[in-house]
Amino acid sequence: MTMAESLIDSPQIVSRLLSTKSTEAITAVLSDLQIVDENVYTWSDLNPTSGWQPGKLHWIPVGRDRGNAGRIQLAGDPYNPASERLINGMEAIIELARRLELLKNPEAPMPMSPREAVERYFDLPRLDLVWRTSSKDARRLLEERMRDVRRKLLLRLEFDKKAREFSVEIRDHGIGQTPERVHETLLSLGRTDKAEKPYLIGIFGQGGSSTYAASKYSVIMSRRAPECLDEKRDGIGWTIVRKVIPKGRRDPYYAYLAAHPDGRVPAAELTAIGRAQFEAGVMFRHIGYDFGRQGSAVARTLFYALNHVLFNPVLPYDLYALKDKPDPMNGTGFRLARRTAQLEASGTRLLDKSFQPQAVGDSM
Repeated sequence: MTMAESLIDSPQIVSRLLSTKSTEAITAVLSDLQIVDENVYTWSDLNPTSGWQPGKLHWIPVGRDRGNAGRIQLAGDPYNPASERLINGMEAIIELARRLELLKNPEAPMPMSPREAVERYFDLPRLDLVWRTSSKDARRLLEERMRDVRRKLLLRLEFDKKAREFSVEIRDHGIGQTPERVHETLLSLGRTDKAEKPYLIGIFGQGGSSTYAASKYSVIMSRRAPECLDEKRDGIGWTIVRKVIPKGRRDPYYAYLAAHPDGRVPAAELTAIGRAQFEAGVMFRHIGYDFGRQGSAVARTLFYALNHVLFNPVLPYDLYALKDKPDPMNGTGFRLARRTAQLEASGTRLLDKSFQPQAVGDSM
């Protein structure tokens, strides 16, 4: 076995990918792997084994769809896809809580909405109602609970000064996925089982795939929660996504590194070090993320954009925007409710004009 082959499933690949945050670093990782050129092996859904070279990695279209570029490039701006990734993280956290509930009580009724699930599993109301809690002690307990939940989900924005490029990482500590199923779930397009789970949010299976279009490379890592392995081995599935422009064709597509012709991604063996490095859940790290002509305003714009798009999220999360200390992200609904409560407590009138009562009736 060559060094490149052993790197595919060794704990070393986990360490390297976790520290990779620039285009230069990711190309260095790719150069150390045995990868079949996309013009040598071309994936076909009719015969994916044709031309496959065992022991090497191959580029397979995301969603196993050569025509995926149009769907992935649907987003009109780079901020909405990042918020979609956060929603996926919230779903993973809720799904883990549901599975743990079923392990204790297989007959437990299914929550009929995401908010019902959050109330049941995390004892949190709708976030904009927190500041309408009359008791200060009760509100303090809710805020402490929110802080605990926020640790389960984060978005981290970083800037590489040498390369002058951004990276965006979305990390959840939810149910995660086994390496054997990453290609069927995290890398799928338009495939989902959420329609039969009313306690989840999305339904169309498109999710945050447009983040690939805004990135030069995307690193994906996933580890299943140990309690939910379903007799599968505990390992870390990983892959890298990039845009492929085939020679002599005019149909670019987005592809990921696969270890098997059926689409399965590489899997790193899990050691004690690996467990400490990567706890259960999913990481999407988008490298060379294009925010357009935003310049130094990206961090501020991202803060407001996420609070706006996720106006009243079912779960709070942390935002690390070019700094080590996180901003608690509870949505603009929460921020407005807090400001309203502060103004009411100070006796400030909330309207700058008063309106006389108007009669309601038939003017005819």
